[in-house]
Amino acid sequence: MSEKLLKDLFFKEYYFSDFYFFNVGYEKCQSGHRFGPSLRDNYIVHFVISGKGRYTVNDTTHHLGTGDFFLIRPNELVDYEADVQDPWEYYWIGFSGTKVKELLHTNGIGAKDYIGQVGAQKELQEKFAHFMEADFFDDAKKLANQALFYDIFSFFKIHNENMEMGVRISRTKKYSEAFLLYVGNNYYREDLTIEEIAKSMYLHPAYFSQVIKEELGLTALKYLNLYRMNKASQLLKTTELSVEQIASAVGYQNRHSFTRAFKKRFQSSPTRYKLEK
Repeated sequence: MSEKLLKDLFFKEYYFSDFYFFNVGYEKCQSGHRFGPSLRDNYIVHFVISGKGRYTVNDTTHHLGTGDFFLIRPNELVDYEADVQDPWEYYWIGFSGTKVKELLHTNGIGAKDYIGQVGAQKELQEKFAHFMEADFFDDAKKLANQALFYDIFSFFKIHNENMEMGVRISRTKKYSEAFLLYVGNNYYREDLTIEEIAKSMYLHPAYFSQVIKEELGLTALKYLNLYRMNKASQLLKTTELSVEQIASAVGYQNRHSFTRAFKKRFQSSPTRYKLEK
């Protein structure tokens, strides 16, 4: 770190809109240094690396020290001040984007949460020091800088049991969405199994099957078979491929097993269905 007690960098973001940073800074505050009362236009998170201070937001005062962080939200009255005897030293990041609230939520930070503590303090401090030396005006380094921002932001978490329950509930939807993507990109494989799909998500097959049944209203295997049959129907109606070729294209080893499955789904043989297109 430079000998300067204050370093404040700003830059306009041209490429990202969901979640991005536009300001990074560092300050070793003087005794009793105060900011506010004031309003900010964007989100800012401060990470205290030494010393103490107080942060007041919505008429509530928090006394913070090494390893703590505090969040400033847009258009909320804030006031923070370094301790007289042991003034704090901190890094900060100003950030914005259309998905900020959702991403805060994934870290356990709800609408009424403003403070927390970082677990791996030394590691985060090193990442901030490295971040402060980056060239934010070189587009060739844009992705690397954005990745480091994501990495740094991942350290700001709050253990919030109520929100964690909400995350667990929404996770089942994510599993089902991942399942739909997996099937859509692998249905043509003869060796595709539900166990393989569950394993890709690090889930026990029984639990995975339960999740899919609850989310989609049918079993994972039934969905896979329906998806294959609908693809087969589409191919029969729109191409000149033979029944054998279509059977192979949707993951069946032979025409006979494919024909049985197709009849069960459409009450018609593939050959007859093709002639009726």
